[in-house]
Formats: sequence, structure tokens, C-alpha cells
Amino acid sequence: MKKEDNPWSKGVVLVCTKCHKSIDPKLLSEDGNAAENLKIFLKKSFKETGDLAKIRVVTSSCIDVCIDDYQALAYAAVDGQTETYIVHPEKDRDELLTTLRERIAD
Repeated sequence: MKKEDNPWSKGVVLVCTKCHKSIDPKLLSEDGNAAENLKIFLKKSFKETGDLAKIRVVTSSCIDVCIDDYQALAYAAVDGQTETYIVHPEKDRDELLTTLRERIAD
């Protein structure tokens, strides 16, 4: 086994892939998988601001915070602090993005 350095400097976002199954499609404006759509939105937003080297956004299996019609995700900082969020995968995107940008700010 060989230990590797993280390819991101601040942290990783884990987006639960199971949550999208409990979200009523009528509450969403985008087609497809809400978790995947949220991941793509976050990655694109961080890439546009040049922050993608600071943070990774990946899908994850269940993180065991299940609330119908919401998406669970966790932010795990490289310093060991972890925060878990429950968001609407579309309506809360901007607020989530602002929060995550605050977490990775230098």
C-alpha cells in the first residue's frame, strides 16, 4: 500500500446517490438524476472560478441522512472537519455553492 497526497487542497463533497430516488420529480425542473445534476452543477461552478483544484465533488452511496424530497451531501475538509447538509437539489444550489466557497476560501 502506498499513501498518496490529496489531489484537492481543501476538501471533498460527497453527494448521496440514493436521495434522488425519494425526490418527487414534480418538484424538479431538470430531468434525470438529481444527485448527478447537482454534482455537475457544483463541478462546473468550481471550474468556472478556478476552485476545482481546491475541492472535489463526487457522488457517494448513502450517507444515512434521508429526508424525503431533499438531497443529502457532506463536505469533508482535509483538516478533518465534516459538515452534512440537506438541500433541495435545485432551489438551494446557490446558497450551497456560497457556503462551500466560504469553506474553501484561502
